[in-house]
Amino acid sequence: MKWRSHISIGKAIADRLELPPGERKAFLEGLVEPDRHKERIGSQRRSYRVGHHHPSHRTFMLHVWIARRSFLRNDRYQGYRHLGMALHYLQDRSTSKGLLGLTHSRREEALAKLDVPERAIVLGMQGAVSSPRFVSRSLALTKPLKDPREVMVQASFRSAAVAAAVVDLERPRGLRQRYQALHRRHSLILLPAAIASLAIGLSLSAAMASPVPLVLSAGVSLGAIVLDRPYVHLSRLVEWYGLKGR
Repeated sequence: MKWRSHISIGKAIADRLELPPGERKAFLEGLVEPDRHKERIGSQRRSYRVGHHHPSHRTFMLHVWIARRSFLRNDRYQGYRHLGMALHYLQDRSTSKGLLGLTHSRREEALAKLDVPERAIVLGMQGAVSSPRFVSRSLALTKPLKDPREVMVQASFRSAAVAAAVVDLERPRGLRQRYQALHRRHSLILLPAAIASLAIGLSLSAAMASPVPLVLSAGVSLGAIVLDRPYVHLSRLVEWYGLKGR
């Protein structure tokens, strides 16, 4: 996707969010930052350039979390800059490269001539849920498309939904209480049960020289892990709202 398309979608979102000039500028600059400086990830000894049409989930969510934590500490400049960088990858993912990339440039040229569908922006924001699961799912649901109009609709809708989810800081009612209840169940019942079951299974398997006790205990531990999944999901949501450690 060309810069013009990224900026057009970004301006439509910024208008809906009614961003002041400084935050608007940071957001729009973030939208083209990955192209401008060819973002790389990894270590100093070994790194690789981030792919745009098939961005890694890790890279996308890294920028999302940096943005979210910036908003939580009221650093809105960095928040909108990293939100823009995350949306850049989401929008590029919407655009198919086609067979061997032969039609890619022509598709991007056609895309750059299109207006941003305002309805897609509105519907995306209205359907947003402020949670890391929703944002992660939004990337997973974004598919490479060939028709420029379909690309523009999808990129606009998904970008607006993710933007609304990341900037929404209104905490769900009763979140802390639900987390505390699940945390007690996790700490006092499920985690000890999983550990104790494995320990007993290992001991019995060693004493009996048979893998059967270990297999049975592993099943019990797996069951405890499955029952503990609501706690894991809620734990991430608590972190999303900056409540961890409070």
